[in-house]
Amino acid sequence: MASDSSEIVKTDQKRSLETKKRILDATEQLFAQHGFYGTSMRDIAALSGSRISLIYYHFGSKDKIFQTVVDRRSEEHKNHMLGSLHNAVVLHEDAPVPLDILIEAYLRPCLERHQCHGPGWRNYIRLLAHLASESASSDYQKTFFTYDVVNKAFLNEFKRALPDAKDSHIYWGFYFLQTANINFLLDTQILDMQSEGQCSASDIDITIEQCQRFFTRGFTAP
Repeated sequence: MASDSSEIVKTDQKRSLETKKRILDATEQLFAQHGFYGTSMRDIAALSGSRISLIYYHFGSKDKIFQTVVDRRSEEHKNHMLGSLHNAVVLHEDAPVPLDILIEAYLRPCLERHQCHGPGWRNYIRLLAHLASESASSDYQKTFFTYDVVNKAFLNEFKRALPDAKDSHIYWGFYFLQTANINFLLDTQILDMQSEGQCSASDIDITIEQCQRFFTRGFTAP
């Protein structure tokens, strides 16, 4: 009898974990497509195939489920970006990393997770892009500040690479680089439409190459 009860508990726990994952996957997809305010709990319930009451039971509120979605992949993604930077620094034996290498180290982890690591990561990266593009007055943009450690690490390396540049010049350059990256990750396809198909932001290597050409000159301009 005790063994039967234990098996029932294990089955219930497994089912609960599967339900929570299904809800989080659906929430991630909806937030990536429509943002926080464009997604309702009813939308999440419909896509996940779960009752709204069950979603509230597991997560308590829309704010909490949103925070859980952001946190779920954050450590892995932060470590990936910091690892990209670390590899560039180690490769150059702690000497200042060339600008083109820094630009690639910043862009490639995001672009590859967005395009090459399946729909879950694509949704998550698009969700981060939505967060980054939100007004500072947004109630939920603060959840994005967990990535400040990444931005500060890259900014420090840009300062090492440009020892004679004013900090304000570097901050502006990094801001423009971030803005371009956000635009790529939101899948706006502005480049594709304006070039009438001659250029595509979905080509990771060419996108990075063009950003290196453009931003290296911008960072080093007088």
